Amino acid sequence: MKLNNKGWGTLEMFLLSGGLLIALFVSVYFISKLYGSFESSIGNRQYFELQAKLETAAKNYVETEKININGETKISLTTLINRGYISNFIDSDGNICAGYVIVSNVDSINQYNGFISCPYYQSLNY
Repeated sequence: MKLNNKGWGTLEMFLLSGGLLIALFVSVYFISKLYGSFESSIGNRQYFELQAKLETAAKNYVETEKININGETKISLTTLINRGYISNFIDSDGNICAGYVIVSNVDSINQYNGFISCPYYQSLNY
């Protein structure tokens, strides 16, 4: 019986596996550079939570004070702090942050968009 020696061998399999492994590492590197590191996305979560906290305080302020919103209204962080709707507006490093909320009335529904500015983070369009 004659064997066919035109198939895959151990050497070819190791070379192919090594090439695929190198391609995988290169693609992971470029994907992480494209989308930023995973640590920075976890670090930004605290700022999104601060922004949500600011929006919730503004919503409570508008509903409790029964403020009618026509078009757009800007509510500053200072107003919310002075009225007692929010306190301790600092990031996890203890830095004091600034911010405001734009409340817009669309089809009789109030929409709240918070914007914050901290030493190491700033909302888009702040």
